[in-house]
Amino acid sequence: MDSIILYVIGAVMICFVLFQSLYFLKKAYDRGLEIGLSEHQLKEIIRSSAFFSVVPSVPILIGLITLIPIFGSVVIPWIRLSVLGSVSYESYAANAIRNAAGVDSLFSDPIAFSTAVWTMTISIMAGLVTLILFYRKYEKKLTEVRKKDSRWSELLIAALFMGLVGTIGAQQIAIGGYNTVALFISMAIMLVIGLASKKWKWLEEFALPVSILSTLGIMYVLIM
Repeated sequence: MDSIILYVIGAVMICFVLFQSLYFLKKAYDRGLEIGLSEHQLKEIIRSSAFFSVVPSVPILIGLITLIPIFGSVVIPWIRLSVLGSVSYESYAANAIRNAAGVDSLFSDPIAFSTAVWTMTISIMAGLVTLILFYRKYEKKLTEVRKKDSRWSELLIAALFMGLVGTIGAQQIAIGGYNTVALFISMAIMLVIGLASKKWKWLEEFALPVSILSTLGIMYVLIM
């Protein structure tokens, strides 16, 4: 579960991702020069893009930290959150398996551990398979809907997201206690940040990490 082999696999995967990033960065840089952008402009673009790539990654780092106690190791969360996936999906899948197995940490149950790893890895591939097989039809239908009324496409995406959030939220309410308190505190903080971001747009990038960290801090004080 925490062997050197897993660390090697993780390192190879991350090196591959870094290679891809550097490769496309070089291609984009060369293309920028071809279309007349100066080196100074390109460096400014790279600098600003790097900043706006790091900031949204803060919630992923927090997600990594929260998954470590569940797996009893950093290696699996490190691998999963370094490639295809999302912190909300990975956390939900890991906690679902842990609750089904009735254990505090997946590290204590090899079967639950392997089940969680396979679930997180295979299930996320559904998105890729769906895109390969149905994306063109989906895009065509979505374009037709947008032409008729753009609000429907926005409503559809919002409904899907709220369905996911509602499912997770309902589970925490059913558990009760501090889980429910944490849920409503995080909702209140996110609402305040959402309203504030209408005036200060830059707050949107920090909404999730600020909400998570603030809720963790408040809950720590309440529990202690």
